[in-house]
Amino acid sequence: MLVESTLFREPSVPERRLLTLLATKASGLEPDWLEGLRVSEMDDGGMGSLRLIPRGPSKADRIFGKKAAEHQFTDSDGVEVLATLTVDQNGQPFELDVWKSDFSPLIRIPEE
Repeated sequence: MLVESTLFREPSVPERRLLTLLATKASGLEPDWLEGLRVSEMDDGGMGSLRLIPRGPSKADRIFGKKAAEHQFTDSDGVEVLATLTVDQNGQPFELDVWKSDFSPLIRIPEE
């Protein structure tokens, strides 16, 4: 059994919705990049950041490449949130970075 299979999961419906929204703002992503995507929660105090593993062979030497898209929204407690989709050095989805301006845990991803 691969270690990765115990650490990574499919994105939830709200996470997938946010990733889809960010993908519409990004350029250069393959249209079906969300198919087979696996995610792992990052240690960010509950703000919702995810490490992204696209389908296909996983490469251990992946590093941050660049910011692909951003989306700002207001959490249900009135605090501003910035979601950023990043890609690795090869242009593959790398991370969903979620930053809540008061560093509190994310309550919900809006239905936009």
